[in-house]
Amino acid sequence: MTDGASGGERPFSVRDLLSYLGPGFIISVAYMDPGNWATNISGGARFGTALLWVIVLASLMAIGIQVVAAKLGIATGKGVAQLCREQFPRPVVWLLWVAAELAMIATDMAEIIGAAIGFSLVFRLPLAAGAVLAGASSFALLGVRTAYRRGFRWVEFTIMALVGVIALAFVFEMVLARPTAGQIATGLTPSLPNASALYIAIGILGATVMPHSVYLHPTIVQDRRRRLVSEQGDTEAVHRRHFRLESVDTTLALFGAMFVNGAMLIVAAASLQGTGIETLDEAYLTLQSVFGSHASLAFGIALIAAGLSSSLVATMAGQTVMDGFLDLNLNVWLRRSVTLVPSLVIVMVGFDPTSVLVASQVALSFELPFVLVPLLWFTYQENLMESFTNRRTTTYGLGLVIGLVVVLNVWLLYSTLFGGGT
Repeated sequence: MTDGASGGERPFSVRDLLSYLGPGFIISVAYMDPGNWATNISGGARFGTALLWVIVLASLMAIGIQVVAAKLGIATGKGVAQLCREQFPRPVVWLLWVAAELAMIATDMAEIIGAAIGFSLVFRLPLAAGAVLAGASSFALLGVRTAYRRGFRWVEFTIMALVGVIALAFVFEMVLARPTAGQIATGLTPSLPNASALYIAIGILGATVMPHSVYLHPTIVQDRRRRLVSEQGDTEAVHRRHFRLESVDTTLALFGAMFVNGAMLIVAAASLQGTGIETLDEAYLTLQSVFGSHASLAFGIALIAAGLSSSLVATMAGQTVMDGFLDLNLNVWLRRSVTLVPSLVIVMVGFDPTSVLVASQVALSFELPFVLVPLLWFTYQENLMESFTNRRTTTYGLGLVIGLVVVLNVWLLYSTLFGGGT
């Protein structure tokens, strides 16, 4: 990367930004996937709006983390997994890869099970039939993924359309729920009603800040990075402008995801609190009785859109992880086949799908340090990042987030083992 000090940064227009939007919205899918639905519905049904502040806090943390992850990809042209392979000892690489793959399995499980629930509710099918339909649909979406070779923009448009479906559904649900300003203000005041709320709060954290999105973000900005370098040169000014655009893209997309997550919890609080209902299928039926059939239909369609879009993004992230850590480009159809099996087995055996979704998100929160610590380490290295090296405040802030995640996870483990469970 050459100096680039001679030209400076040219300002970008709204038209520039609109033409750029995309990578942040792909990442935002990870922040409103079916795992979020399970934790948000459980949180709203059990504690009303009391945990709304957790969603806001986790979302703000996520914006900071994802902006730093994108910066790593823009500055180096590489992702977290690839840099781990290049700079860490082999045993450490294998440990990080195993942890990442376990996170991919937990992620994929949440996506397929969520879509399966959506299909079974909307089309009134047995859950097993919904799972088969979800699996088949996830394979169909891989056809969009192969469009990468003809232009990654098609993948972005597909994901953005599905995100739009989810957002519109919850705008509709919020109009029906009519939350008061007092309810929202109460939810934004930090509190934990009891020990069980901690489990759900950690689940919300695990469902909001997603390991696979941190691995994926530095990779999906490479399409634009290569194009910008080809058109405008490999200068600091070009990369700096790219980073500014991507920061706005990411912030807008994740603020949208924060609204969706908050709306889920608020709608659950309005319709489910005090009913003892926490599962997605019961929530669907209750929405129908409280707000009408249109509300439940919007809920089911949005759940399908969330599950299918997330499954595509999870498959992309899985490829990034395997290629980065092992320098192995596994066939995407084979990977989809392998990662689909655990989800189908869980459904066929008869485990409660909502409980599995919540547990998967708690498990994901334990994986976060395995990706966040390397991210912090790499973005702190001046010889690697050059002028994009983290400022001291950024390093301290990200370090504080990682420390908070570790402390909360230890607290959760202690509460689960010695505090009577959840």
